Order: sequence, then C-alpha cells, then structure tokens
Amino acid sequence: MKNLKLKSAVMIAFILSVSNFTYAQHDHSKMNMEHQNKDMMNHYGNNMVKLNDENLTKAYMHYTMINEALVETNAAKVQMTSKMLVEILNSYGKASDAAQVATQLASTSDIKEQRVLFSDLSSAFEPLLKGNIVEGEIFKTFCPMANNGGSYWFSNSNKIENPYMDKAMSGCGSVKETFKPI
Repeated sequence: MKNLKLKSAVMIAFILSVSNFTYAQHDHSKMNMEHQNKDMMNHYGNNMVKLNDENLTKAYMHYTMINEALVETNAAKVQMTSKMLVEILNSYGKASDAAQVATQLASTSDIKEQRVLFSDLSSAFEPLLKGNIVEGEIFKTFCPMANNGGSYWFSNSNKIENPYMDKAMSGCGSVKETFKPI
C-alpha cells in the first residue's frame, strides 16, 4: 500500500512538471511571436502599412522582407522569409497563387531564380493589396530592365531599391502607382 502511494505521488509530480513545462513552452513561444511582431513594427516605423486583415498585413510585411533580402542579394534570407510567408498565407486562406509562388521561392537557393519568382509573387500579391489598405501607402514600382522585359514590385517607400538588379543598378525603376487606404 505504501509503495502504491509513493508511485502515485511520483506519477502526479511527473504529470504536474510536464504540464508546467508545456505551459511554459507555449507561453515562451507566444512571447517570442509578440517580440518578433514588435521588431517588425519598429523596423517599418512610419512606413507601416496596415491591411484589412491581420494575416494579410503580416503576409505583406514578409513580402517586403523578401524584397529587402533580394536587394541585399541574400538568398538564404529569401528562403527563410518565404517559408514564413507560406505559413501566413495558408492561415489567411485566400491567397493560393501567392502561397504557391512563395513555396517555390522557399525551395530554391538560386538568387536569379528567386528574382524571377519574386516577379510572379508580386503579380499574385497585387489583388491582395489593392482595395485592402487601411493605413499607410504601398508603391507599385517597375523596372523595365528586370527579368528580360520588366518586372513590378511593391514597397512602403517611394525610394527605389530594386530587388531585381545588383547593387550597381539598385536605383533603377520608377513608381507607377500608389495604393492608398480605402
């Protein structure tokens, strides 16, 4: 009987420690996400864009991070951010074309291929952005020399930082349209 009580007490202690550990892990991951969101907000500062859906806003933030990684010619960062974008787009549920292209972006480490795919991602993003802005502005920018015929991209700034060209041509392009809040 004494042995059974001891085993029961050990089992209860084990279950309590596992549940506390699980709760702590869940709480820690939630704090991590909140920290990442704050970092993004600080990064974008006054150029913050809000769309009419939280997941869509996050998706656009990740799109701009991919853009920045391409400007930096950082293929690994493009892949990592594209993986995160796929998760967000799947949560949003209304962007299968963009999710498909983001999946392709996440699977290649070739910067030239990533730049071609980014053009496709930009095309898939346009209907998600137009008419869905609540705060801020999005600039639709075009480079006639990108991808053998020209390509568009979206930015929170009218300053040209071309994701398709290397540093020598990073200022190539012009704003063609500005999307404003509805």
